Amino acid sequence: MKSRAAIGSHPIHPMLVPIPIGAFVIALIGDILHMARPEDPFWYDLSFTCIGIGLLFALTAAVFGAIDYISLKMSSRAFRLATWHAVLNMTMASCYAASFLLRRHNGALQPGHWPPAFGFALAGFGLLAVSGWMGGKLAYEHRIGVLEEPPAPAARERSARAAS
Repeated sequence: MKSRAAIGSHPIHPMLVPIPIGAFVIALIGDILHMARPEDPFWYDLSFTCIGIGLLFALTAAVFGAIDYISLKMSSRAFRLATWHAVLNMTMASCYAASFLLRRHNGALQPGHWPPAFGFALAGFGLLAVSGWMGGKLAYEHRIGVLEEPPAPAARERSARAAS
């Protein structure tokens, strides 16, 4: 089922998702290094910036994912999986948004504010992992948003001979 939101034959949603995934991975690394070296503000600032970038691109990817969700015909199993994928992504983005807001103006550096800011980011990362796995199942198992190539000439000939 070819994606309706595509540039040429390349679907936009899977083109965008590596950006927020990478940003959130770097944010987690930055958070771990911030905890190891709290006197160095670089890691805190890096994580804050990466979460902001991740949220911006996650929202952009979600727009194109929603176009596919609404416009593509799916089996009931694929539709349920796509629904869970969307719900988990919205929850993940909410967790990261909460962490981002707690970190603004160095807010999470205040005593007692770091654990919830890091906790929201960690929860978001866990949801990202599960939702990403679901997205892979949608593409690779259910063929959602994938351009189906016509069979090669040799395969057409074999299937034509088998049918006769």
